[in-house]
Amino acid sequence: MLEIEYYDDSWDSNYFFVCINRYHIFAADRTSKSPTWQYIDPRGHLWDAFHQRIYRNQRSDKIDKEEIPKNFPPTPDSIPESLLNLPPLPPPHPLLLKDYPVVKKYLENLSNHSAEIYVVLLEDLYESLHGDGKFHYIDSVFIQKADALQYCEEKKTEFDFYHLRSCKLKIDGEIITCKVASKSFDHISQEGILDLLSEKITAQLA
Repeated sequence: MLEIEYYDDSWDSNYFFVCINRYHIFAADRTSKSPTWQYIDPRGHLWDAFHQRIYRNQRSDKIDKEEIPKNFPPTPDSIPESLLNLPPLPPPHPLLLKDYPVVKKYLENLSNHSAEIYVVLLEDLYESLHGDGKFHYIDSVFIQKADALQYCEEKKTEFDFYHLRSCKLKIDGEIITCKVASKSFDHISQEGILDLLSEKITAQLA
């Protein structure tokens, strides 16, 4: 038997939500002239934000089915087979060496053309407790672990906390592979890592 719940997210967005078994989320925009129920891919950041807002931080108001506006299409009451077997996500864009000349030169000067760097993520503790959810966003990168640990300790405040993640970079033909030891709530862009590393190396050479 399916557990179906309905939520009004007017605090933070224009959406109504239908949640099935607290996992499958459908969203419809109240401002649309022709609203539709959009299935939120559970593998994406938008699902993470909606799910936390509804269930972790309880920022959306639970309502009865009858409170959904009459101009909306019928609310979902099951999960179509096609949504239970979603197609694979498209592969990320390759990180081309030519797009990161500073990182390219740095890696070429190392044995095996590879390196382990350290990514610092910032968490807003007030947001984690009272906002839309818990999120760790990239703040900075370091070549030395000791420098990263010192930065995390010195920068933390009552509401700012820093998380450390290791990241392995390696030249593979014409691309750079970037493997981050990520955890729950991490929102990390590989491009963002390489951009910050480029800035870090450039600053050290200045």
